[in-house]
Amino acid sequence: METPDVQQVRALVQRMAKTNLKQGHDHSRNFDYSYLCPSPTEYKWQWFTDSCFHAIAIAHIDPEQSIRELDTLVATQRGDGFIGHLHFWGVKLGGFSRPWEFIQAPPGDLLGSSGLVQPPILAQAIERVGQVVGDAAIPPRFMHALDLYHEWLATNRVPDDDGLIVIISPYESGTGQSPVFDEALGFESTPSRWRARFKNRRIDLMNWFAAYNSAKMLSRHRFYVKEAVVNGLYADSLATMARMHRVQGNNRSAAAYDVMAAKVTSSMLAKMLDRANGGFMSLIGIEERRARALTVGALVPLVMPNIPQDIVDEVMDRHLLRRDKFWLRYPLPSVAATESTFNAHENKLTGRGPIGINTNWLVWRGMRVYGHSETAEHLATRTIELVAKNGLYEFYNPLSGQGMGARSFGRSALALDMALA
Repeated sequence: METPDVQQVRALVQRMAKTNLKQGHDHSRNFDYSYLCPSPTEYKWQWFTDSCFHAIAIAHIDPEQSIRELDTLVATQRGDGFIGHLHFWGVKLGGFSRPWEFIQAPPGDLLGSSGLVQPPILAQAIERVGQVVGDAAIPPRFMHALDLYHEWLATNRVPDDDGLIVIISPYESGTGQSPVFDEALGFESTPSRWRARFKNRRIDLMNWFAAYNSAKMLSRHRFYVKEAVVNGLYADSLATMARMHRVQGNNRSAAAYDVMAAKVTSSMLAKMLDRANGGFMSLIGIEERRARALTVGALVPLVMPNIPQDIVDEVMDRHLLRRDKFWLRYPLPSVAATESTFNAHENKLTGRGPIGINTNWLVWRGMRVYGHSETAEHLATRTIELVAKNGLYEFYNPLSGQGMGARSFGRSALALDMALA
């Protein structure tokens, strides 16, 4: 029997599945779309990672819409396999009222999709939806699109033989204005909201002039980061692809994905792991300078396959479970509380203190894989309590639990998956 907190979270997710639903016919693609926007008041388009997280959460209450969510996202895929981070379904000329969103799209494609990517979580979403729904036929229907997508990433965003993805904008990380990027953006101290936005939009403009051509953007080194979250999820995504191919009897494809996943994990262990500082640190510039800020992003790569158990245990014991760093009243803050950039109340510069439920969900998955089931259960309990008491918000104060940012925020519905796993 579900606890009152779980019942409350379920009710919140059921309400969100109605208030955030966007449906219609897109004439430019001749497609009947159906997706949940991140927030009906703040974010009305379809975002890549948000859509993946929505599909997982609502699979528990509306399996049909969960699959339509994935179908709508995959319908945006280009012939070469690329799937952008932002999709402007059903937009008309009025969409130009927000020009900076549209400048993230390649010239000539202003009313379609963006030219940026986001952390690769689609394969994991498809696998998880299949598990929740109990339908083994779900992953096979998406495998061709997934193979093309991963081929595009490996061909266009992995410039070195270390197998690591390079991102060309802070927006590609899904962590917004995280202090991880301060050095890459030229900030010596915490910037104002407006300075951070100006720098990010300047990068957008330069990428637009490069027509969002990956080779051009990478060669110009305007923003060049091997980011820990993106690459941790890339390794996880490759391992997920291997697992799904193996289940379907595609052993050769499974073996190839296993090799790629092992390469990414090995490179992250060799290049990014900073045991003294607390986890996997992003690499800045072609010189691959390790970022200094200790954020929850340093912990997210615990979802990767084949990390030595002693490293997982050490990162958790010395950093994740420290009550002065991440194990606060409500874990896990986006920045360690020991960092000078930590601000539990900050909801304008994202990624500088408040909790994101999606990162809790990701770290929770890693805890369970590596045998820390008791700690994972505690994290799930606190996360469920946080959402049940405050509602579905974009962020939460790790000290008080107060919800902040956009309301009816779909990504926070992942608390339901944590409750019902």
